[in-house]
Amino acid sequence: MLRLAQLGTWHLHAAHHVEAARRNRHTEVVLVWDERRAAGRAFAAEHALDFEHDLDVILARTDIDGVIIDTATSDHPDVIAAAARAGKHVFTEKVLTIRTDDAVSLINLAANNGVVLAVSLQRLIEAPIRTVKRLLDEGAVGKITASRIRYEHHGAVGVPWIPEHFFDKKQTGGGALIDLGAHPIYLAMLIHGCAPDAVTARMSYVTDREIEDNAVAVMDFPGGAFSVAEVSMVASFFAYSLEVTGTAGTIAIGPSDGRVLLRQGAAGEWVEQEPSPALADPFDQWVNAVMTGAVDPGHLTTALRVTQIIEAAYKSAESGRTVALEALSATPA
Repeated sequence: MLRLAQLGTWHLHAAHHVEAARRNRHTEVVLVWDERRAAGRAFAAEHALDFEHDLDVILARTDIDGVIIDTATSDHPDVIAAAARAGKHVFTEKVLTIRTDDAVSLINLAANNGVVLAVSLQRLIEAPIRTVKRLLDEGAVGKITASRIRYEHHGAVGVPWIPEHFFDKKQTGGGALIDLGAHPIYLAMLIHGCAPDAVTARMSYVTDREIEDNAVAVMDFPGGAFSVAEVSMVASFFAYSLEVTGTAGTIAIGPSDGRVLLRQGAAGEWVEQEPSPALADPFDQWVNAVMTGAVDPGHLTTALRVTQIIEAAYKSAESGRTVALEALSATPA
């Protein structure tokens, strides 16, 4: 049994992670920490857990095997580093960090301390995405020339369900692009089979907050392919859609029902595809990696690239120019 501490209740998914730990027969969350003591105590009481106000006390406990980190994104470098130095395995909500150099440091620190570090990239497990990946592996669309992925919700309009601190640039590093944008970025890398060479981004501020609530990023992939990531916090409901185009066909996931459709050739018709099974929940994958040592060697490379691409996208939006992506130096384990 892995005994875990919930570090931070800032993120919306903190409650989901506690529930994931309770569903997993190999894990138990035993206490909560949050530097915002009132919020941490309230969360602990709601979930029938103990609260500890001193992070050092938690990390010094030999009966704590790992931590779930849901602090503000700006606090990830300090809190994850402290946990890694204490030898605690780490599961954290995306993104890993705001800055690329911080992500590299954390990945290397975890490797050097024998810590399994995992970032929740939850859309990778979904059945429609696994179906798309299967079709691409089968060569269903020929050479991929373009992809378009859109994620949107109503968190900044109507009756917002996002906490106000999600609109604090200092804590988040940005708005729609760093939050929702992480999903189309790692999905684009899955679709195209590699990281992009460059990114160009535009952002807008529909609700006049200090963070962008509407954004688009175009990623340039080797061989002339493009991927367009569209994200918005000013839609009227949650939805996503995906399209992959190649020289021999197109795959589409519509916003209404999540069905995967394939059309091949000029005279072809749209054909619904048999769904592939979903993968295990990211939290359960992390638990399995901690217990068995079977770590996905590409996971942290993807998480690192997500941070790098997002950071480059913000530089692009600020400068009005395309930003090339440099080679990275890290030792993901």
